[in-house]
Amino acid sequence: MNPMAKNFDPNIVNPIFTGVIEDMMTTRGGLVSTKAFDLSVKPIEEYEGRMRVNATDKFDTSVYIAAINFYLNKADMHAHRSRGTMVLYMNSEIADRLFKAVGLQVPYDEDDESMMVLCGNLCRTIADSFKERLIEKDFAALEVSDPATYKNNVTEGVEFSHGQEEKQELSFYFLKHKALAIDWTMAPIPKK
Repeated sequence: MNPMAKNFDPNIVNPIFTGVIEDMMTTRGGLVSTKAFDLSVKPIEEYEGRMRVNATDKFDTSVYIAAINFYLNKADMHAHRSRGTMVLYMNSEIADRLFKAVGLQVPYDEDDESMMVLCGNLCRTIADSFKERLIEKDFAALEVSDPATYKNNVTEGVEFSHGQEEKQELSFYFLKHKALAIDWTMAPIPKK
């Protein structure tokens, strides 16, 4: 890894995220991709020091959103010095089936609040799996924030690692829909 690089190598990170989603949705959940995942790189839109988050450029339906941050240590977490950010977007029309596929208990009353909690739980599971897979590749163990959840957009934006200018966007297709998307941006992570 180039020590002068501004971004953590997408050739390390993207295969981890796609592998986590494949394990969760296909291997354990039994859902077959209806189309290969898409990858695009987009500039970060910043407003008042936070990364803008809006699902309207990804989905034409309502969306559940969960955002999580990664930190090098607890001191950085308390000081809000994010090393990286992951934002999970879920198509609300099929979210219940995605949650069930990964073993989450969907409440009888599928109100937005309970579905956003499930989106947060799924985001945390993905982030924890990502962290563990980085550790297996001899990278430092990151601290992971609690997820923040929203519907359709995040008016105040999300914390991110300053100095980052672009984000990676991964889109996944299940049940004949664009089912979920992950945006991530991350500064380089040191080896153990």
